Amino acid sequence: MRPHGFIILFALAIVVVGAEECNDVIDNHLGTKTPYRVVGNLNHNRIEYSGCVPQKIWMLSRHGTRNPSREYIDVMKGRLSELKRAVLESDNELINSDLQLFEKWKVNLENDDEKLLTTEGANEMVLLAERMQARFPDILSNVYSNTSYQFKFTHTKRAKSSAHYFAIGLFGKLTAKDVWFPEPSTRDPILRFYKLCNKWRKTVKKNPDSLAELKKFKDSEIAGIIVANMEKKLGLKENALTFDDIQYMFITCAFETAWSRKKKSPWCTVIDLETSRYLEYAEDLKYYWIDGYGYNITYRQACPAFGDMFNHLDDPEPYPRAVLYFTHSGTLLKMIAHLGLYRDEEPLLADNMNENRQWKVSKIDSFGTNLAFVGFKCKTGKKVLLLHQERIVRFPFCPDTDLCDLSRIKEVFTESLDQCNFEDFCETNQKY
Repeated sequence: MRPHGFIILFALAIVVVGAEECNDVIDNHLGTKTPYRVVGNLNHNRIEYSGCVPQKIWMLSRHGTRNPSREYIDVMKGRLSELKRAVLESDNELINSDLQLFEKWKVNLENDDEKLLTTEGANEMVLLAERMQARFPDILSNVYSNTSYQFKFTHTKRAKSSAHYFAIGLFGKLTAKDVWFPEPSTRDPILRFYKLCNKWRKTVKKNPDSLAELKKFKDSEIAGIIVANMEKKLGLKENALTFDDIQYMFITCAFETAWSRKKKSPWCTVIDLETSRYLEYAEDLKYYWIDGYGYNITYRQACPAFGDMFNHLDDPEPYPRAVLYFTHSGTLLKMIAHLGLYRDEEPLLADNMNENRQWKVSKIDSFGTNLAFVGFKCKTGKKVLLLHQERIVRFPFCPDTDLCDLSRIKEVFTESLDQCNFEDFCETNQKY
């Protein structure tokens, strides 16, 4: 059980955020399944700086909105369908319109649909490409050339489809058919470096201690309160639900919100805004310790991807002008941590939730998350603009300017660039 101080913290958090609730909705707190339309900068404004000319771009994008895994499809067809029936048969607190949503709810997914890019995911990529082209037309020409463009994606259908739809956004459907995409590798050292890092897989990914804070949270008093409140709301008997059940509802709410801008998920109707913030925090705990700042090796291993970016922008050769990579959540989060972005002063802990924390995967790792490094040639030398979710983000070591000197980046990341001994610190020759 957690100390009573955590309950006090819970109450204080409600007071602190209460004034903002009128401007907040659950869509903003859906963790890594948050739809990109909620977090992305959706304007088309051209980005220009006096005395500087944009020359190159290196962009890393997470695939767009997808279907769940096969295992989670089974959860939806099994446990959640069972809970749906229980809710409809119970004396619950739901209003008629919400009950009607439950009556209509069904799972229209088969195992072969697992993790495929959805229509919304395709649209995310098309629109993302169009906006980036509008911002940097001198780099992202609508005339395709395999000299100017270098595309690459991981060995997954969702990443391949994301690259294809991004190409449609740049060149149109007819030209996109002729874009050359290299054959993806199952062991890509840039796009999925963590798959090759044996030491990380052993000491972090497969280490139960990495999920210790999440487990503490799931065993805490507040988690128990959340479960009890949900049982009451749904008219279920005591101990009918577990915290895992609440998370299943939350994840399904997130998926179904991401899939459709118009249809409302019944599972979202039973999760209030206050509860969504705590379910969001549970996800933040997981990803902070598995993919973020929890362990040094997690973000240190991103040095091959960082080096690929730097070498592209530093290369005096003008081509390719655009390097466009399509990958996954694990790559983006580790790269974000490698850059030192969204780092809180204190580590994320089960009993110390800070509503104003920077590490919120709902904001920094939604579907379609992207990092773009744009190289500029300025009168004073080469500079780099960093965009995250299409918003300008200043490097932590260049806090006073949007454009950071490439030489300054090299200075700060000397170890990452010159001592990226990936095979050694990842113990790639070891089998665990």
